[in-house]
Amino acid sequence: MKIKKLLLAAATTALISTASFQTSAETAAHLVTTAPYNKLYALLKPNAPAIKTLVDGTVDQISYGKLVTFARKLEAKLANSRVTITLPDGTAVFDGGKKDDPGNTLKQGNSYKHYQEKTITENLNTRLSNLDPQEHTDGLGAETRLSSVTKKKEAFVGIRLGAHLNNSGTARISVKP
Repeated sequence: MKIKKLLLAAATTALISTASFQTSAETAAHLVTTAPYNKLYALLKPNAPAIKTLVDGTVDQISYGKLVTFARKLEAKLANSRVTITLPDGTAVFDGGKKDDPGNTLKQGNSYKHYQEKTITENLNTRLSNLDPQEHTDGLGAETRLSSVTKKKEAFVGIRLGAHLNNSGTARISVKP
């Protein structure tokens, strides 16, 4: 009898987890069609392949600099926006809220050395808009929350850079609504 109860409990938990997973994925896909997420999605989606290529090609400060230049140009296309790029495990590759530091003079900043030493910023997989693209098959995440960088309410959209379970990370853009 105990075994039957344990199996029933395990099956129920798995069913609930699967239902929650599907609901979250559908919610992100729906959110990117509504304001303010739709503007972020429209800007990020066509640039995701180029970002993936730049991340995959980052092997030194010169190639890292090309990624930074691309991300800063993307930020310039939308007022009050900020781009972050992470590996699938949440390690920051670039954070638009941090200063560019090619000379590695700061404790935290955007440089190849900071990227290698994981000192650009903290791990970002605690952010739904960063984690959801990795977890869900549609590769999308969206949320509105208080930014840890600007200390203001911001809308975030994240897009996975590649295939589910075999990708280069997540590109995310935020804007103060």
